Amino acid sequence: MKFTRSIDLYIVNLNYLRWWANFLGLDITEANYKGNIRTYVTMVGVFLLMFGVWYPVRFYWANWLKLMELGAIFAVGIQGMVKFHTVYRYHYFFVNMYARLEKFHREQTEHSKNNASLLSNIHRIRQVSKLISLQYFLACSTYALTPIAVYLYNGEKMLCFSYLLPFTDPDIPLHYFLNVAYQYYMLFLAWAGFSASESVIVLFVASLAGYVDVLKNTVDEMNECLLRAGYGNDRKEVREKLLEIARLHQRVLEYEQDLEEHYYHNNWVQVFSSVFTLTGAMFNCLFSQQLQMYALAIAGVIQLIELCLLGTILSIKNEQIESVFYDSLWYLMDRSEQKTFLILFHKSQHAIEMTIANVAPLNVVSLVSILRKIYGFAMMLLSFFE
Repeated sequence: MKFTRSIDLYIVNLNYLRWWANFLGLDITEANYKGNIRTYVTMVGVFLLMFGVWYPVRFYWANWLKLMELGAIFAVGIQGMVKFHTVYRYHYFFVNMYARLEKFHREQTEHSKNNASLLSNIHRIRQVSKLISLQYFLACSTYALTPIAVYLYNGEKMLCFSYLLPFTDPDIPLHYFLNVAYQYYMLFLAWAGFSASESVIVLFVASLAGYVDVLKNTVDEMNECLLRAGYGNDRKEVREKLLEIARLHQRVLEYEQDLEEHYYHNNWVQVFSSVFTLTGAMFNCLFSQQLQMYALAIAGVIQLIELCLLGTILSIKNEQIESVFYDSLWYLMDRSEQKTFLILFHKSQHAIEMTIANVAPLNVVSLVSILRKIYGFAMMLLSFFE
């Protein structure tokens, strides 16, 4: 289906996110949202993984490969628990962000150039969201299908991953099937939950590109007004455009501030959990060469790349705003207009950046540094156990 208005495609994309979130009972855009049975079942499943981990640690205590795999899975669980808590606890923030973006798209519907820019932007966001869902589907399917394939090949029973429900023994048939059922459910939650959560942050950060495109178009319109007005006394049209730019830039700054405040904990938890996940996965890849560990390692690397790229996009767009202001025809403004524009230019030079717990910027440089440290730590473990 071909869309001509950005708002229509935005609503379709929002419904796509709601569809995924509904599997976890987190369709927070419902009127008077309250948790339902799916919410509490998801909560129980996640809490079992987090607070029941002592049992598989005790069960597999002598097996380092199992413990490293368990550590990688536990790190993924921590990330999932934090994301679940963030959405459930601060659902008003997400509802406000959705409404803010919807309002912005509706405002630009009648402006053909802005509408075209936003339509292209939301189309790319939707394509990336589909790729994210496919990525997690492939990773979870690898975990889900491996026990079936192993059983059909040599009749051996194995679990999807090295986690056991407390007080169960996988050698007992009933306990084995109970663990398998739980693990399949958790794999489905991981697919739905990470598809939704990663797509949401892509929507929020990548939508900033739409704001910047509209801001650039508005500055271009102001430049045209300046050329028409020259140094004449009729400055009404110029000042209206300048005021429009100031309001739009303020919205961009508030948008970035909200993103940094509410994704501060999510970012550092995701980065540090990814370090443990990738270390455990790489360790198992080198020693046991399990197919599931390769799938987990690939998914972890892609997730980390995606997060750092989003931080890079934010930085690039801030630089683009600064460049747009600098390259404008500000020298055609009168003194009062230049004072107003100088404030905007100053604010654009002190834009908000996404960080990893205020320790390092969230960008590609940090990504390379993190991956190098993960590889170095994995090699150290390898040499120790050899």
